[in-house]
Amino acid sequence: MINTVRRILLLVALSIIGLSGFYFFKTLDTSISIGNMKIKVMEEGIDVEIENFMITHENKGVKEWELKADLAQIDNQRDLTTMKNVEMTLHKAGSKQYVITGDSGIYRKATEDVSLNGNVKLVGPAEGLKQRLSITSKSNN
Repeated sequence: MINTVRRILLLVALSIIGLSGFYFFKTLDTSISIGNMKIKVMEEGIDVEIENFMITHENKGVKEWELKADLAQIDNQRDLTTMKNVEMTLHKAGSKQYVITGDSGIYRKATEDVSLNGNVKLVGPAEGLKQRLSITSKSNN
């Protein structure tokens, strides 16, 4: 009789420990903060979620463009990064640069394609845009 009670108490104790461990690991924070960037591993569909996301593209040591977003969700299987509150800076010769902003965007790493949506704005020196538009309109005539 005493052995039966001991076995039942042991079973209850092990069940409580197992249940506690399950809830501990389920609620375990899977995010890491690096500087002002916060990286969180997601459960399904999205591999990683990054706050204060930033990518810089350089060619032969010269910065060509920067891509920043308040939030980015990366899905490596589909090669798709969806972003919110996006800012892309294009660096041109000299100190010229163009800044393009949008409410949301998509980035594909393999092709380096960027698509911005919602309140898209372009800010930069007018002379570069005038020259580009005049060349385009002359070639269309």
